[in-house]
Amino acid sequence: MTKFQLHKIRDFVRREVAKSIDPLHDFDHLVRVIDNARLIVSILRVKRDIDIDLLEAACLLHDIHFTRFKPGVLNFFRESRLLKRVVPSLIGQFGLSEADRYLLEEAIYHHTFAFPFRRLNKKYSLYAQILQDADTLETFSRVRFLGLKTLRNKSRFYRFVSLLSGLAAKRFRKNKHRYLNLPEIIGYLTEEDQV
Repeated sequence: MTKFQLHKIRDFVRREVAKSIDPLHDFDHLVRVIDNARLIVSILRVKRDIDIDLLEAACLLHDIHFTRFKPGVLNFFRESRLLKRVVPSLIGQFGLSEADRYLLEEAIYHHTFAFPFRRLNKKYSLYAQILQDADTLETFSRVRFLGLKTLRNKSRFYRFVSLLSGLAAKRFRKNKHRYLNLPEIIGYLTEEDQV
């Protein structure tokens, strides 16, 4: 992926996310996922093995469906299907190679359900594994939990999620290794950012 393509994707996502009705999946969330992905790459020392721009593009696009669909229980379970409806036509405009497009779509479509279902990406590319772990770590960040607290009175879905969040955080803290594709990163994570 070229820097020009990444800039086009970043500009596109910034415009689209500004229209989103879901504040937990805003541009700041995407930046935190990118930061987590870069941290994972650094910990694993795999920068030479991947295209960091392609990984960033996957991080930017992984929740693009929230610009078109409301968050809710049904849409939570249909997330991969919703992404498959939205992503192909969107990424066609960026002039990606077939190989880049394949890796990008694979990572985006399979980023869900590490928690609570332990549906991990061990059989998929390193991009898919890193994106899923970066997003899972962001899900359990202090910033995300504070955002959830502010939304619990504005949405039935987030009220429901908020009720389960304490139990979910406790379960994740106790069993991080079960919910990450790359559990070797756990020893490098700081507790100050985690709930």
